[in-house]
Amino acid sequence: MKSGTFFPDMLGSFPTDLFYLTTWVEYTMARKTTSLICMFRIFSLSSYIDKLAFAYDISIALQEFCLIVAWIILLLHWQTCFHWLIPVVTTSIHQPERPSNISWIEVADLWDAHRSQQYLASSLRAVVTFMRAGLRYTNQEDVGDIYMIIVFQLFGIVAPWFIITRVMQFFKGVNSSHLRYLSTVAQLRQYMRHKQLPHPTQRRIVRYYEFRYQHRFFRESQIINTLSVQMRHEIRMHSCRKLVENVTFFNNLPLTLLGRIVALLKSEIFLTNDVIVRANQPGDCMYFIATGTVAIYTNSGKEVCHLEDGAHFGEVALVMPNELRVASVVAVEVCELYRLNRGDFARTIHPYPMLWETIKKIAIERHEKTMILNEQ
Repeated sequence: MKSGTFFPDMLGSFPTDLFYLTTWVEYTMARKTTSLICMFRIFSLSSYIDKLAFAYDISIALQEFCLIVAWIILLLHWQTCFHWLIPVVTTSIHQPERPSNISWIEVADLWDAHRSQQYLASSLRAVVTFMRAGLRYTNQEDVGDIYMIIVFQLFGIVAPWFIITRVMQFFKGVNSSHLRYLSTVAQLRQYMRHKQLPHPTQRRIVRYYEFRYQHRFFRESQIINTLSVQMRHEIRMHSCRKLVENVTFFNNLPLTLLGRIVALLKSEIFLTNDVIVRANQPGDCMYFIATGTVAIYTNSGKEVCHLEDGAHFGEVALVMPNELRVASVVAVEVCELYRLNRGDFARTIHPYPMLWETIKKIAIERHEKTMILNEQ
């Protein structure tokens, strides 16, 4: 039950027929009229649609569309019923033999017609009144009919504005991150023009923003800070666990230690032709490729291979602090990498000396094989 709908739901569920147990037939119209108290259950409609959308993984756009359509159908159905009910109830609270001779029902000669024909005629009258498109029966003499038409036409004026407002709020909410992105990029362009940056540099910066935010601007740090520690850990593990597990000497790490290492990873974005690692330079970190492709070059500038999503490089720097990089790594396309610093890794693995020795041994063996390949 949605918050704030308890009393409407309780009122809408009240068994009004209990009041007419002894006068069930005598007060037929009064009994049917008071049963309309169930309309208060409408306040829970959005809650029910939310639950259905969640259960069947329905998109927000389709969910909002279904909610608006449901409201329109219910509103027209209620008007259809009231168009028939009000002339009858105003005639008598009992079961009348016929409504007033001047009511639209008698004018249209519908009292003895089939139920489907009665509902169809009432629906047509409801739609025409709601859309303020004129009346099928212009010679209205029944005061109740006239007041009813006035009220429903007022609903017809208000309802479209309500629907338009709801749709505008929906699109504004759905596109809010995109609108913020456009605003941020506009400010960025003004800043770059103010600084008189070269056009190639401006294009690279804009390309960086496009890849970083995917045309949806959001403040990740603020969002993450609102989550619990457990949820932040789950998000990080979902994003990076597979990357870490692909490293050979991380295969046998305890899950808790693996989670700590994942928490140390820092995201970095490199544009096309950015040099990520230079040969013969000291290394203090290793990289995991989340998305993108990088090229590996030897000291002589010969291209050795390409590494793609899920691969890693530079792991020797974690265990051999004085060792220089044996290859250069250049981004072939825009890449998102995760960096693991040696200092962070050493502090995390320090309580596990046996694991540290195992990792160091594997890393040295891989380094020796790489050196042999470079010499060849």
